[in-house]
Amino acid sequence: MKQTRRTYLATASALAVGTAGIAGCLDNGEDASAAADTSHECEITEREPVDELAQPRLGPDEPTATVTVFEDFGCPSCRNFALGALADLKADFSDEVAFEHYDFPIPASDWSEPIANAARLIQDEYDDETFFEFNIATYENFDDHSWQLIGDLAEDVGADPCAVLSDAANETYAPVLDSNFEEGQQRDIPGTPTVFVDGQEVDASYDAVETAMENAE
Repeated sequence: MKQTRRTYLATASALAVGTAGIAGCLDNGEDASAAADTSHECEITEREPVDELAQPRLGPDEPTATVTVFEDFGCPSCRNFALGALADLKADFSDEVAFEHYDFPIPASDWSEPIANAARLIQDEYDDETFFEFNIATYENFDDHSWQLIGDLAEDVGADPCAVLSDAANETYAPVLDSNFEEGQQRDIPGTPTVFVDGQEVDASYDAVETAMENAE
């Protein structure tokens, strides 16, 4: 039976007890009120959870292939793929191929879920292009993740930093992340990043994805 993200995290937390070195990756580490302690001087507000949101997507409406990537914003391998092979693939093929994002926050770090929630608010209130701009900025600043950075990067892409910090702190998009996680479980993904081309899993490398795209044409 497939686990939901919540039961997966509960199991992982239980296994982490007494295991040195990984407990910090299973806990957000800071009370949500810490999100207010930034130069943006925000009042952190709570709103009703968002249950449904389409997958962020870039590319033509009728692509020759669709590249689907399951990511965790706190995952170093996701950062390397996003800033390396995936960035090159988007630069070379975005006119003909669609790229879509799924969240699969294990979580790999304390910031996996806050950043995922922040990114989804940006997608929801702005557009997919702005989501991906924020996505890349978080990877470019991977070693500096903080509430201050989330607010700064939100402002950099033209979003309201206080709204973003509020949704990041309160996990407003947790139902969306849960749904994405369950999709990943249904596909038996082994970890992040995991890449599919037209539904077929391929290695997370430029050559493997390019070959699969060519075979799909």
